[in-house]
Amino acid sequence: MSGKWIVIALAVSIMTTLMNAAVFVGQLSTSANARGAGTSASKLLDDDDFTAGLTKLIRKTVRDYCSVGKKDHIDC
Repeated sequence: MSGKWIVIALAVSIMTTLMNAAVFVGQLSTSANARGAGTSASKLLDDDDFTAGLTKLIRKTVRDYCSVGKKDHIDC
């Protein structure tokens, strides 16, 4: 009975290794363009709605942190 489990475990590990190798080859064959990602990020920062929302989120986070900080004697 233990021989069957060893064979099953070996088959599963080989299948997992082959699947990982296929994913790895797929990752290598897909080219990544770092400049394309940088330009889309700069376009995002040029968007007025995005920067306004980000500013609002940051201000709310700081306000929440400071209100909790006053309770815990943390200087803001």
